Parts: sequence; structure tokens; C-alpha cells
Amino acid sequence: MLFALENLVRQYLACRRNKRNTVNALRFEARQELNLLALRQALVQRTYEPARSVCFFVRRPKLREVFAADFRDRVVHHVLVSHLEQTWEPIFIADSYACRRGKGVHAAVARLQQFMRQVTVNGTREAWALQLDIHNYFMSIDKARLLAMLDAKLKDDDARWLTEKLVFHDCTLDPVLKGDSRWVDKLPPHKTLFRAPSGKGLPIGNLNSQFFANVYLNALDQFVKHELKCRWYLRYCDDFVLLAQSREQLEAWRERIRDFLREALLLELNDARERLRPIGDGLDFLGYIVRPFHLLVRRRVVGHLRERLQRFERALVARHEPEGQPRGRTPEPKARRYSSGHATEYRFDPAVLDVLQASLASYFGHFKPAATRRLEAALWRQHGWLAQFFTLHTDGRLRRRDCGAPRARNVLQQYRHWREVFAGDVVLMQIGAFIEQLQWPPRRLVVGHGSTPGESAAFNGLRRMRPTRRGARCGFPADQLGRRVAALLRAGKSATLVAQTGQFDGRLEQRRPTRRWSPVAAGLPSGAR
Repeated sequence: MLFALENLVRQYLACRRNKRNTVNALRFEARQELNLLALRQALVQRTYEPARSVCFFVRRPKLREVFAADFRDRVVHHVLVSHLEQTWEPIFIADSYACRRGKGVHAAVARLQQFMRQVTVNGTREAWALQLDIHNYFMSIDKARLLAMLDAKLKDDDARWLTEKLVFHDCTLDPVLKGDSRWVDKLPPHKTLFRAPSGKGLPIGNLNSQFFANVYLNALDQFVKHELKCRWYLRYCDDFVLLAQSREQLEAWRERIRDFLREALLLELNDARERLRPIGDGLDFLGYIVRPFHLLVRRRVVGHLRERLQRFERALVARHEPEGQPRGRTPEPKARRYSSGHATEYRFDPAVLDVLQASLASYFGHFKPAATRRLEAALWRQHGWLAQFFTLHTDGRLRRRDCGAPRARNVLQQYRHWREVFAGDVVLMQIGAFIEQLQWPPRRLVVGHGSTPGESAAFNGLRRMRPTRRGARCGFPADQLGRRVAALLRAGKSATLVAQTGQFDGRLEQRRPTRRWSPVAAGLPSGAR
């Protein structure tokens, strides 16, 4: 049964998989049993009405509006789409790759390469590629025709009612606008749902909209495969490619496709995005330059990554001038000024590093199918500050350097872990209201980096103290951190501060690095590529 409680629970778990930490998901989860029961009652009694959507704007790769449904409505989208997929997945052609299980960007690009090799007989014959795009696709979908397509395959009355409810729902009625509302005025009239003709347009950002978009263009897929009998054809959303060994054949197909879209689906081709060229020139498709035997990443993608890295660098790295003020920043508190000449400070901000790690993983995942080994090495070399926060393995995996000490049972084991991670640095650990440098192993004096056994006045540039039970050799109150670090920098040493996080693992308080100082901009550590 479509609205059975077991089905709602299953779809709820699928819906929250990547949204569990969002405010709406947490609010729903706090009373999930009651919320699911109330949602089921509304669906069974057909009193369900979608809540207000959140409208926000993205500017990359181009300005567009996105409507995000309330979490409760997202659960309903999953319920309906999972039901419709059982009917429509066998109908869809194999070479439609947007928003389908087992498909996606990488699968589409790999299939296009396979088509290129087939049509050129492994590069021995000339062939052509025609890339087409639909003008303003999501805003041009006719809701009445879409519902007729869906209704023809529906046998369940509940599914028919819910489908009609979601197809004709107007998310522009009293939405929650996030960000600058003036962006609405900057969008061309044909690019926003707020100015779409009555009965036209689906919101970008909802699961059901993506599925409905595939259903609407399935008619085009069937036409190209069965009427035009194009052997080498694939589509990703509204971007599709046809290959043939004759340019004239592709030109004839283009005109027939134009007529079909205009008459059957009330859509128009985007002439500005049309590309007809030899396959040997490569094809700009889904963020890649696709060639039969190798793949390159689009320059615009690399440019966007460089811009993001520059923004992250400004947030995480500060370079201090000899007078002690970081360039381009407001004056620092007295405890954080360094009169030691040029120095670089790296801030281990967990929130910023989480976003940076996710961004890098996304870009490197996009790079993975392409020939980008030298590109990745160049990016890592040009942005040497990344090596202060991450270790890049040869397989492209990133590992954070500020992750906690695994299975540490006492402070000394924590200190030992951070001494290994930041080898060569003077590691300063916060213990209560004091900053201390410990010795390891605890019963033997370990001379710090750059020191000699004969040193008696200072230990790594810090004043000695009477050894404590845990092995501290030097320490100072936390409010003296600024001038103590300055003394280390004057001595030409790098320092890392490991501070308390306020969280406990059993009885042991967890500590993580918060800042690192270097007398010069540190380069790549050994082993980084």
C-alpha cells in the first residue's frame, strides 16, 4: 500500500540519509513517530498540502533560483517517486543518465567515450557529434501534458491524486526567501518561476521535479531511438548528444528533433548551445572535454576550484609582517602579536576545514576519471598551505591532520600522537589554564628540535620548569601564549598549539590543534606530491 506506515518509515529513512544534520530534518526527527503518523493520516484522508518552500539562489555556474521543499514534503516526494520508478524505469532507455540509480555523470561520460570509439571504429574513420540543449527546460515544461503522461501509466487512485497534487503545486506562493531578494530581479523573466506562464514550469531542487523531467523527455528518447533510429544517442537531463558518421545525417536529425519538440512537448532547442563538430575535436560535456581515448577536465571547473581555494586561504592562513600585524586584517589582540619578523599562522578551524574537505573531495572525485594527475600535483604545489591541514595520498584520498589521537588513554599519549603528526614542531599542549611542553618518553629527557644537550637557559626557546608527574619540562600561563610563541619564532622554530575542545572521551578531555606558527611560509612536507 502506497501510504502504509512501513512504507513511510522506509522512505523517511532514505530521505534523511544525507540531510540528517539540517534544521528541518532534526525538527522532524525529534518527534518522528508522531510526525509520520500525522503525515500518513493527512495522505490517507487526502488533506495533505505541501508546506512553504525555501527559495535561494546559486551563482555557479550561472545564476539560477532553487526551491527546497520542507523536510516533511521531501518524505512525500520519496514516497511518490519510489512508486513511480517501478513503472517508469523499465520504460526509460538505458542511455538516460540524470537522477537514476546506477547512472550519473561519470557513467554518462564513460558511455559517450564508448560511443565515440564505436562510431569512429577506434579512431580509424571520421565521424561527427551533435550536441543539443533545450532552451529554458524546467521553466518550459507543460504541467497538463506532464500529468497526462504520468496518468496514462497510473493504476493506483492514491498515486494519481498525489501526482496531480505535486505536479500542480505552486511553490512560488509565499516562499521563504533566503539571501538577497534582489536576485529575483536580476534573473531574466524566462529563468524564474515567479514570472513563468500559468501551467508551466517545475521547481529546480526537488526529487520529484527531477523525476518528472525524465518522464517528460522520455518521449524524445523514444522518438530518437525508434523513429530516427539513432544508434549512438545519450541524454543527461536536457543536454543530449547524437553521433553519426555523416554530418548531413546529423543536420537532418536536428531539424526533425526541433519539429518534434515543438509539436509534441512545446519545447524549443537552444541554438546558442548547439555544437556540431568532428569527434576528433573533443566534446565539452558535463564538465569534461571528452575524447575517444582520454578525458580532460574543463578549464572553467579548475578555475572555480582555484577561486574557492583562495577564499579558504584567506580564512585559514594569516601572514604576519615584522611589525606584528597580519596583512589585510584588523589589529590582533595583544596576546597574539608577534614581533619576530615574517611569520605564517595557520588556523585549524573545524567548521571551515569541514567545508574545505568536502569541497576538495567533490572536486577530486570529479577529477578522478580524467587525466589529471599532473593537474592535482600542480594544484597541491601552488597551494602549499593545504599540506598544513591535509595529507594527500597517492590514490587521491585526503586525510585531515587535525584528527584526534586514536585510542589515547592519557595526556602523554595524546602528546605523543601530535608530536608524530607535527614532526619538527615545538608542540604546546593546553592543560587546564597552562600551556605545557611535555617530554616523551616520560622518564627520559627528550631534547626538542634545534636544541642541544648542553642547553641550560632555555628549552626550545621556553623557560625550563620543574618536571611534573606527567613529564612537563616547560610551561607558562595561557595568557602568555603570544610572547612565548614570539620567542620560538625568533629562534627560528615552528610551533603548534594543541588546545582543549571541551569534549571528553571517557575521563580524558580531547585535544586538537587549533593553530600553527612558522617563521616562514612552510612548504610541502616530505612525501606530499
